[in-house]
Amino acid sequence: MGTSDTSQPQRLYYGTRDDLKPGDRIEPGVSLAGGEHDGALWVELTPDLDGAIWSAELAPGEGPGRVYVVEPVGAMEPSPEPTGQLSPGSRWAPYRSREPLRVVAEVTEWLHYHGTRAALEPGDLIQPGHAPNFGRRDRLTTYVYLTRTLDAAIWGAELAAGDGPGRIYLVEPTGPIEDDPNLTDKKFRGNPTKSFRSRHPLRVTGQVENWQAHPPEALRAMKEGLARLERLGIEPLDD
Repeated sequence: MGTSDTSQPQRLYYGTRDDLKPGDRIEPGVSLAGGEHDGALWVELTPDLDGAIWSAELAPGEGPGRVYVVEPVGAMEPSPEPTGQLSPGSRWAPYRSREPLRVVAEVTEWLHYHGTRAALEPGDLIQPGHAPNFGRRDRLTTYVYLTRTLDAAIWGAELAAGDGPGRIYLVEPTGPIEDDPNLTDKKFRGNPTKSFRSRHPLRVTGQVENWQAHPPEALRAMKEGLARLERLGIEPLDD
């Protein structure tokens, strides 16, 4: 079953914990990590890199999450929209196929993003030592934060303190980075948003001009959740 008029996106991704190499095939319903068939008739793929990252981080198994560029060997079609609620921030895979996917390459080079309301230019440095966006405002941050997913950067821009418009910048770390504990095992398994922090500045290399804001109801719910944490006295981990 497939539709011949479904145009294939330029690049398609698949997230997993399986250690694959170019030319390997990803079969519907087969977990290469466990070697068991779960009975699924389809294998899902997406042009959304953020969605593939979430799939990789939430996949079963204990290895690191991996994202591969793949190509279907047979027909693919749009996936039906999910009826249940997705995990916060996770993405629905819009395509599926009854045929295997062929691994083309692994994604190993990543863009890094930073969401803020500050007006910056390429070459500017984003430094630690500012009043935080969350928690007590009478302290100074000891880290700067960055992410590999555009969705997480959008949240950063929308939730940042200040009155200016939200902005998202492409950045490069000038020193070591580590997982952001506020968005890893403290709340989620692994690091599904690919969020990191560093004690070293971030250098701005560009700006993302066109990005889609979250729906007003989702933003309102997020702000209410943060306000609830603040009332409970729960502070972000920034030590």
